[in-house]
Amino acid sequence: MRAATAVRSHSELIVTESWARGIERPSVRERLFLVTLAGALLGSAGVFGYLWCAWDFAFTGLSFGPSVPVERGAYGFLRHPMYFSLIAVLFGESLFFKSWKLLEYASVCALLAHIFVLLYEEPQMVKKWGTSYLQYAKRVPR
Repeated sequence: MRAATAVRSHSELIVTESWARGIERPSVRERLFLVTLAGALLGSAGVFGYLWCAWDFAFTGLSFGPSVPVERGAYGFLRHPMYFSLIAVLFGESLFFKSWKLLEYASVCALLAHIFVLLYEEPQMVKKWGTSYLQYAKRVPR
């Protein structure tokens, strides 16, 4: 039996036919739970990443202002994992709280962090560490 409703898209057709066969669509509450769960997981991953970076700085770099580039741990995967982790926390919060304002805020923070890295932080690292940082930058993505 086909549902007697107007269908605007292919995906709506599939959902409408499924409903007509007795297969229920997930409720709004169930769909929102998945968004909340995704936000909690992303935010938790961001917190974990930030703590991992702090650990690497403190114990691998032997200070929070290391004399050589830290290339172990999270820094072996990304050049700026602390920024990445903090942005992940912000995007996770926007999902968790289902907030467009937090999503806008996270996007602006991500853009500003990227600009800061490009215009200030990486040139300073090249000045401080020279060719060792340039070699590191070739191996590890931003």
